[in-house]
This record gives sequence, structure tokens and C-alpha cells, in this order.
Amino acid sequence: MTPPRKWIIGNGTALDWAADAWSSLLGTAAVEKIAIPQSASHEFDLGVLDALSPSEGTAFAAFDERFGNFKRMELMALLMGHGFTLEPFISPRALLAGDVQAGRNAFVGDGAIVGHASRIGYNSVLLPGAQVGNGVHIGPSCWLEPGVIVGQGARIGAHCTLRTGALVAAGVQIGRNCELGWPQRYDRDVAAKTTFDPRYDAPIYTYG
Repeated sequence: MTPPRKWIIGNGTALDWAADAWSSLLGTAAVEKIAIPQSASHEFDLGVLDALSPSEGTAFAAFDERFGNFKRMELMALLMGHGFTLEPFISPRALLAGDVQAGRNAFVGDGAIVGHASRIGYNSVLLPGAQVGNGVHIGPSCWLEPGVIVGQGARIGAHCTLRTGALVAAGVQIGRNCELGWPQRYDRDVAAKTTFDPRYDAPIYTYG
């Protein structure tokens, strides 16, 4: 009987490191990397999926944080629409409390730390070395870079990007669609759609 396949499907450097991670976990014989072409308008060309049968394996959507993490979620939704199951990746070299919950297509990289009673939303990415305290809720389709620290009881809204050097203090709530790009301690709640861009001296607020 042929063992189940793991298809890593996506684009760019995220496709490469996700495939490497899954290969380290399952073995290279079980993992196949599949690049999804994109049109000039960034639409995914799913024709390469026609040769795959969801009954023969599972998939993982691999895409980076561009477009506010929405393209990665779009790819995840398209794969689910084709009938694929998308399991989370949890590195054996990450340190997770036993009661941590990770949603579909989540990624927790080497050396990441996640404390007791924390939840990682579907399609969220914790890159190697990210640290999450106890009782933290990471919303769907977030992106946490290496060196990010999220304090106990904090809440990170959906589609947020936390850049290297961001430290979210305990209990702080970060609204949806935020980007914490300044390498600093965030010790107050942040309204939805706020961007801390290192090219500017003041936060950018998007309304509507």
C-alpha cells in the first residue's frame, strides 16, 4: 500500500522552507513541493492540482505575509475547496505546552515557544524562535517573525504581522490587520488596521 503523500503547495521562499520543514518531519520520500503559478494580477493558477487526489494525501498551503496574509489564506481556502485536508505543522524542536491548540495550516517553527492554554489560529505562522506566553490567543492568518515575544494573556487579531523585535506586553490586545514593524515594546492596546512602519516616525491608521 502506498503511504499517504504530503503536498506542500505555494509560492516563493515560504514554499521552500515549509517543504524543508515537512521533509525533516516526515522524510523526503513522503513530501512533494508544488509551486503554484500566479498571473500578473496575482491570481493563483490551480491547474497543477488536477493531477492530485485528496484521497491520497494531505496538503499544506505555503505563502508568505505579503498582502496582509490574505493571499496565504486565499490559497488555503482554495485547497480546502478542492477537498484537501490541511494539518498544522509543529516542529519537534519547538516547545509547546500540552494544552496548546493549533488550527489548520498553522506553522510553528524550530525553537518557537508557546505557553499553557494558548491558541494559534488557523493559517498562522510562528517562525523559528518566536515566543508566546501563557493564555495567549493568536488569531487566524497571523505572521510572527523570529525574535517576536508575546506576553501572557495577550490577544493578537486576525491577519496581523509582528516583525522581529516586536514585544507585546502581557494582556495587550492587538486589533485585526495590524503590522507591528517597530522593534519595540507594545504595552498598550493597538487599534485595528494600525501599521507601525519602520520607514515612518508615527503609526499609520487605516479607517473604513
